[in-house]
Amino acid sequence: MVIIALGGWAWTQAAPAQGDIVGFWDQPATGMTLGTALAPLFGFIEDSRERADGPSPVDYLGVPLNEEGRSRALAYDAALLGVPEHVCMRHPSQYSLWGPARLRISAELDANLNTVSYAVGGTFRRADRTIYMDGRSHPPDYAPHTWAGFTTGEWRGNTLVTRTTHLKWGWIRRNGVAASDQSTVTTFYTRNGNVLTVTWIVHDPVYLTEPYIKSVDFITQPVSTARFEVEPADAGDDYFFKCFTSEEVSKPDQHDVPHYLPGRNPFVGEEAKRFGIPVEATLGGAATAYPEYRDRLQR
Repeated sequence: MVIIALGGWAWTQAAPAQGDIVGFWDQPATGMTLGTALAPLFGFIEDSRERADGPSPVDYLGVPLNEEGRSRALAYDAALLGVPEHVCMRHPSQYSLWGPARLRISAELDANLNTVSYAVGGTFRRADRTIYMDGRSHPPDYAPHTWAGFTTGEWRGNTLVTRTTHLKWGWIRRNGVAASDQSTVTTFYTRNGNVLTVTWIVHDPVYLTEPYIKSVDFITQPVSTARFEVEPADAGDDYFFKCFTSEEVSKPDQHDVPHYLPGRNPFVGEEAKRFGIPVEATLGGAATAYPEYRDRLQR
């Protein structure tokens, strides 16, 4: 009996520590008035521009863009989002946690109460993702790509680490900076009390010269709404989740695709003038992500 008890104790001690990310997670500082335009409606203290109005058109500072990625970003015209094919585009896994999002995380358990998967919903336009925890393999390369992608995860200590593949191309900043359909995302979920910190790394061999790293915080929702059965995307009554394809921008030609030709983007230099920095700093590149870049600008 003692041996059994000691064996059980040893097993318990060896079991890996796991956090609890299940629940309802809100944007920080709800109700505070910060920023301009949409920001007062949401009250974000952290990353308020990304979570509300969005960044300036040509502000790629800190993004490790290569020449192809920069060209793609400079070709972006925001009117593209008014074309019927793009009106209902979800915020993809390369970006979605940085934009408007109130996460709803639930867990599916098996008969032994082991976690089979997590469901993460609540991001803009509902590119809900499933995190498989049962050791299954990722699909073959030719499998379909989606906005959410295919995600597997494992606990490492108190942090859930996930890997997402099979993504469509999508934004990594809401001003035209894109990640290709060859990109993958590594995400870390760590809970500290009532704060959930999510850090993700975008790996993209097509548009980036090195991994792009971002993090964001969520707080537990003060008032619980114990409802995990949510309606599918585009079926609810929430403005951010519901979408109807429509013609939002009047175009002279039926097949017109809003864009800027090389050298024609009118917003180049606007952000640089606003902050009194060189134009090159706003065009991104790996060097602009490091503190030493400030010294280089002062030479």
